[in-house]
Amino acid sequence: MRVTSAFSRLLKLPGVWVKKVRFEPDRVVVVVALRRRRLQCPKCSYSTRNRENKYHHDSVWRHLDLGVWRLVIHARLRRLRCLEHGVLVEGVPFARDGARFTRDFDDLVCWLASKTDKTATCRLARIDWGTIGRMIERVGSELIDSDRLNDLFENFEISIDEVAWRKGHRYLTLIADHRTGRVVWGCEGKGQAAADRFFAELDPEPAACASPPPQPAPRSADPKQPRQPPEPAIMVPFGPSPTAPGR
Repeated sequence: MRVTSAFSRLLKLPGVWVKKVRFEPDRVVVVVALRRRRLQCPKCSYSTRNRENKYHHDSVWRHLDLGVWRLVIHARLRRLRCLEHGVLVEGVPFARDGARFTRDFDDLVCWLASKTDKTATCRLARIDWGTIGRMIERVGSELIDSDRLNDLFENFEISIDEVAWRKGHRYLTLIADHRTGRVVWGCEGKGQAAADRFFAELDPEPAACASPPPQPAPRSADPKQPRQPPEPAIMVPFGPSPTAPGR
């Protein structure tokens, strides 16, 4: 079996085939080429056969380590003109947009970050803290459910919790759904300011409000009759949200 065929089966990168493998003192460089002919926009589903120009863009991604060696993926990509995003380098199926790491590497680091601390993850993956944060943002923005806040108050089973670090100088507010047992929202900060940000995302747009705003009470035609007082407003003070008892 050839080396390229062995690495093609070993890596199992979708949508590419291995052209060349080069061994260096501290890393293994794998040169791949895309199987498809159409150019895919990395930000949307737009695809085309037309190239923007004849120039190529050499891209590099880090993959999962191969023993003590770092494994690097090289690919020569083309440019396209998206109708919405303009001129971009075509996307690849094995890496996220704007990332210099493959999807497998991003997913592994995010899993480690959820199981252990950042220091251990940095030493194991050989990356810095800032890189871990950017990976979490990429993976989270792709996997988070956009409808997670819908019907959140149907059974009113939520909880608000505050987490402090750096000796109480910084806070993180988390909203959890008791029905699913997952955190559905979070932001940096505490108290009413953080809660206002959460409830602001739940409020519908003004045009989408089903009920019209309350109108003032009409003035009585007879001046001797007293005016009808307006309906009192209900004020809900800020505080911990109650949860429904277990069923």
